[in-house]
Amino acid sequence: MPSALSFASETEKQTYEKIAEYLSNSTLFRDTVRFSETKPRFDLTYGSAHVNVEVLPWEVHPWEERELVLVHVVSCVTFHTEMTAELMEFLLRENQRMRFGAFHLGEEGEVLFSNKILGGEEMGLLELQSSILAVVTIADTYDDIIATKFGGQRAADKILGVL
Repeated sequence: MPSALSFASETEKQTYEKIAEYLSNSTLFRDTVRFSETKPRFDLTYGSAHVNVEVLPWEVHPWEERELVLVHVVSCVTFHTEMTAELMEFLLRENQRMRFGAFHLGEEGEVLFSNKILGGEEMGLLELQSSILAVVTIADTYDDIIATKFGGQRAADKILGVL
């Protein structure tokens, strides 16, 4: 664990440590995982998908005396895809089919896919693994579909071009 990290709560630290242990020991992710030096976040690659896993405080929730955090798993699917009504309809219809997660738009118009789960001591490793695998599978599958049908650049191609 990077020594410069500070945590907003004990629950955030506990969740971060569970994720770090899982990713470090996972045969699926241990070779590509990178630990952020400044945030409770991990970056990893699986197939052609690049994924961020971040621990976030859940500040407004229905329980008064509980400290809760979320694990947000997100992958960029495409960049520079024209935001048309047809694309929006396609993403909304596909969201209806998803078991975990949903498509949404990034701040710079990129198409993203993400899922959130509850962190803390109750977070199970199967739930964490399922969340990560759902996001990478959808990102890896839909990058070709969206780029071909609606234009833009697959995130995997942009990331590979930068490296």
